[in-house]
This record gives sequence, C-alpha cells and structure tokens, in this order.
Amino acid sequence: VYGTLAPGRSNHHVVSDIQGSWQRASVRGKLFEKGWGAWQGYPAMLPTPDGDLVDGFVFSSTDLVDHWSRLDDFEGEDYLRIPITVTTEHDEHLEAYVYSIKPDLA
Repeated sequence: VYGTLAPGRSNHHVVSDIQGSWQRASVRGKLFEKGWGAWQGYPAMLPTPDGDLVDGFVFSSTDLVDHWSRLDDFEGEDYLRIPITVTTEHDEHLEAYVYSIKPDLA
C-alpha cells in the first residue's frame, strides 16, 4: 500500500513485470524515520489501529503468490509482510499485505 514500489516511484521496476491492477488506498499506522526507504521520503511504517491515515496504493494480482519470496528479500530483514485491511478510495475494505518495520526497530 505504501512506499517505493508504487507506480512512478523509485522501485516500481521490482513489481512492473507482475500482471495486476493498482488503486489508491490507505491504512492506519505510525511512520518512523527509519528503514532503507526513509532517505527516499518513505519512512518505515508500523500499522496501528489508532495511527495516522497513511495513503498509498494497493496492488491486486493473482500472480503475487509466485513473487512473495523475491519481494520479501527485496524489502529485507528489518521488515515483516503482514496481513492488513486496507480502505480503497471507493471506501471498499480489502484484505492485503503490507511491509511493516519490525516493532522492535520502530
């Protein structure tokens, strides 16, 4: 949902070969000036129910299952892929995954 993999951002090439669709979405979380994306303007996120609204995108693809290992490696050991409910720009709630900074690093 949030970060450098979205269209037009610095690391979109990592997912550009995966067929799917993007739509604007948001989650609740807290941002920390940590993690490898912070210097690119994307601080690490830790999802929290009482956090700020964090805008981004959700990528939907039936092919993601074939790429999780590669994406996990790309994000690195400081991040966890966790399930989360996102809210789309059309106020739909979807189950998705987000890469969260490990809580002990936040």
